[in-house]
Amino acid sequence: MPVDFKTYYRSPAPPKKLPSSFEIEIDDSTYLPKVDEPTTDWVSMVATPAFKAYNDLRPGEVRKFATIGTGSGLDAIIASEIYNLDHLAITDLHHNVLGTAARNVVSVVGASKGTGSTIISAAYGDLLTPLLGAGVKFDLIYENLPNIPIEATEDEITAGQTSATYIEERTEKLPPIAQKNLLSLHFLAIKQADALLAPSGHILSSIGGRLPVKDIIAMALAAGVAAQVHTYTWKEQSEPEEVIGGYVHHQKKGLGPFHWYPVEVLKGVFQGLSAAEAGAQVYRLEGELEAHKLDAVAAYDSYKRGVKMGHTVVVIRSSPRIGWASFYRRYI
Repeated sequence: MPVDFKTYYRSPAPPKKLPSSFEIEIDDSTYLPKVDEPTTDWVSMVATPAFKAYNDLRPGEVRKFATIGTGSGLDAIIASEIYNLDHLAITDLHHNVLGTAARNVVSVVGASKGTGSTIISAAYGDLLTPLLGAGVKFDLIYENLPNIPIEATEDEITAGQTSATYIEERTEKLPPIAQKNLLSLHFLAIKQADALLAPSGHILSSIGGRLPVKDIIAMALAAGVAAQVHTYTWKEQSEPEEVIGGYVHHQKKGLGPFHWYPVEVLKGVFQGLSAAEAGAQVYRLEGELEAHKLDAVAAYDSYKRGVKMGHTVVVIRSSPRIGWASFYRRYI
């Protein structure tokens, strides 16, 4: 699969380290990146601006970086462009997907300018557990974990799994705020990050904002961490049949409700704002969108009528090293 840097990463400037174009492999089980439709792609629309915003906030501080559930490896590749990394770690749940991603990262990053001394490591497994035991403390961990639990075996899910779904087999105790809003994996990842972050490190959680921002923050606070909105943006809903349909199923079971907006509305509300600027105005923008929101059932009906649907995306920045009580004393 060919990737053009400026098109896919939506960059007005050519890369400083990466080649201007490169090719990646895709395994049969890899979630396909939308290289030709970047407005529907998580790395293009969400991860890249979030990484840039963190570098603006803490320039030069990210030397050890990990991405959880990397898929194709394109998020790790852009991280190597933005940060001057000593260590780049990637994980995925499926060993065959991870192997392909690792070849992509080594091929592109290993051949890039100024990245020759970067250690690249890869490990497969559940959530953040593949990183445990390696003795590395990361400055930044990024997770874009799925939200929708489905009942299926691994073999059954291979052909139909999307980035929004995961096989429901969790046994951990979860707070109601995480369960009701389908944020269980994000909650667990934030809890696990404590053992893996450097003292000043953070975990960035990329979450489709199909629910109120205050509920996303409340989920992180329930994990016992200090959390705040890092970036706020939007993307067109990819795989709307499966994804919106999946939320319809869970909303009818009493969860949520979950919300979408017409793409044209999102374009207008976010026009002229960077993801970081929108993050600083998140509650004002959420208020502007209020009159246009459609719950899962209404959004699915609109999609069936040919309306392009999108949703907001919140990236929260959490520091497990700073408990909520300390955060309250310092910032509230």
